[in-house]
Amino acid sequence: MRYLITGAGQIGTQLALDFAAAGHDTVVLRRGNTPLPGTLTSSGDAGDRIALRAAAAGVDAIFHCIHAAYSAKTWLQELPHRETAVMDIAAELDIPVVFPESVYAFGQGAQHLLEDSPLAPVSPLGRVRAQLLKTRASHTARTASVVASDLLGPTSTKGGSVVLGTLLAPASKGARAWAMGDPDAPHAITYTPDLTRAMLAAVPLARQGGATLLAPTAPARSQRLIVADAAAAAGLSPAGVTRIPTAAFALGALFAAPMRELFHQRYLWNAPSELLPGLLTTELGLLPTPWERVLEEWASQLTPGRAARP
Repeated sequence: MRYLITGAGQIGTQLALDFAAAGHDTVVLRRGNTPLPGTLTSSGDAGDRIALRAAAAGVDAIFHCIHAAYSAKTWLQELPHRETAVMDIAAELDIPVVFPESVYAFGQGAQHLLEDSPLAPVSPLGRVRAQLLKTRASHTARTASVVASDLLGPTSTKGGSVVLGTLLAPASKGARAWAMGDPDAPHAITYTPDLTRAMLAAVPLARQGGATLLAPTAPARSQRLIVADAAAAAGLSPAGVTRIPTAAFALGALFAAPMRELFHQRYLWNAPSELLPGLLTTELGLLPTPWERVLEEWASQLTPGRAARP
């Protein structure tokens, strides 16, 4: 098979690795000019229909994985017109488009998310995601949106993964971690390779009107347990976890857009947040990678000497 990936962040890069390992021909369209191994990488913008049409020639599906700075204003400026361009070209070529999606559009429904949960955003970022989902549903292109929770995986970075940056990274150094919201509220974590496997499986399920699917995601764990598990995997005694004070969030929100958005998203961390098994699991048999194996992989990639033994 031949696939086009737009964007090369943690999701696009993981997809490229998956496709290369499976022997698929992969084209990557990204704004940077660094090639991804095992792919035909082109430098270009997903909103450029000429570049997009050329990159999509002969492909069987498009995986639209571009990302933008963590800001509702930036998302509104950067994402809608590029999604429309991708869907227009996909409809023209009669090929499906698969999108990774977050839980933001479902608001409080993310506490126990189902595939038929209604759109009910309660934050600026959530309202952007809801509008994107509505646009996909009204477009003539065949689309599938695969919903994941906070991501953790081989291609994650501390800046791009809250779980890695605020919980696992400190735990790997024997340092105290900082919890978003209630440290004892269970919070789902989606393993990035589980999301990308689900996105590939979603290709034949894409349809006009938009299919919304849930990525296989392990049972939710509290941030306190995550930190303890991470310290143990790194061979350290846990230093514990401290809740980030609401006042600190509010103060940071005055000066930095990412902090402002995290402040609006704190509802996801103050209550349980869990993705329940969806069609990809119940009908196609895609199971989440066990949490213990995710941690083993993470710990195996720690640089020697990074985690001092107790």
